[in-house]
Amino acid sequence: MNKLNINQQLKPYLDELNITDINCIVKDYLLTEVLFKISQFKERIEFFEKKYNKTFSEFSKEYKSSEENFEQYDDLMEWEFAVQGYKYWNKKLEEIRSVI
Repeated sequence: MNKLNINQQLKPYLDELNITDINCIVKDYLLTEVLFKISQFKERIEFFEKKYNKTFSEFSKEYKSSEENFEQYDDLMEWEFAVQGYKYWNKKLEEIRSVI
């Protein structure tokens, strides 16, 4: 196993924060990054829900039954990406929590 060397100049900060284990740092970092991604996707979903006053599912059905609209198509694609990203990172969050 590789030993992790911590810069001794950082040691006082780690001590002050009561961080004694590298696993604690990795766990907190992972959770922070995943929660940040989830919040970014959620923010984008909420933007489109407010813009169209609909859920993604409602908007998608409505779009498919209407005439082509390039702005709405772009929004649909971005919204779908946000929904998929939100689901993906929520699943990853559950996976991480199951091993912590």
